[in-house]
Amino acid sequence: MEGFPLFKTEWRRSALAMPFVALGLVVSLAAQQAPRVIEVKAKKYDFEPSTIEVQQGERVVLRVTSTDRLHGIGIKKFGVSKEVPKGETVDVEFVASSAGTYQVLCTEDCGKGHDDMVGTLVVKAVAQ
Repeated sequence: MEGFPLFKTEWRRSALAMPFVALGLVVSLAAQQAPRVIEVKAKKYDFEPSTIEVQQGERVVLRVTSTDRLHGIGIKKFGVSKEVPKGETVDVEFVASSAGTYQVLCTEDCGKGHDDMVGTLVVKAVAQ
């Protein structure tokens, strides 16, 4: 019976870890599903849509088209940084692993309004 107190301690640790394991499973399952494709236009000096909303853990493909000149798309938190040549479309794929609000930036100097070319990515938390 000496092992019984150890069993109780291990059980408590396991019980405390369960919510974190469950969240990891939700994020992992979402990452295995087909990504959601969101069309984005980059043009003088904005992104359309200017705000993109996704769920935490969701796999996302931003299909970005530049309509007028060289632009870029960057979301620092998720390691997104890609050049988008004039008249071309590029796909940027990532998993929105962290809830929060993040800036979407043009990563190429595209003219006078370049510094104002900012969009928003809203990653909504997974309900527990």
